[in-house]
Amino acid sequence: MKQRHSPKAVREPVQVYLEAPDRALLERSALATGLSRAEVLRRGLHRFAAELLADESPALAFLESAVASTPAGVASDVAARHDEYLADWEMASSGSKPAPTKARPGRE
Repeated sequence: MKQRHSPKAVREPVQVYLEAPDRALLERSALATGLSRAEVLRRGLHRFAAELLADESPALAFLESAVASTPAGVASDVAARHDEYLADWEMASSGSKPAPTKARPGRE
């Protein structure tokens, strides 16, 4: 029997009509970032809402701004493994190869 997996998030389709200059701007933004047009629009909405609603909750505005400005391709475990990433970056910038690291229990 095939099991169904529930979606992580329910998404709702929204139709937006854009004039030619706005559509061109959306296309250029998507190409420049490597993101989908939908993701460019989502991030723009988050940034706009963070600015608009900043008076309501400064902490929420800060968090929304941080999410909106996180570059694509950033590893999801940077906070937990920042020392390793910095060491690898330092070794790469000096032309050295990083020493192999042992796998720690409970970490992959």
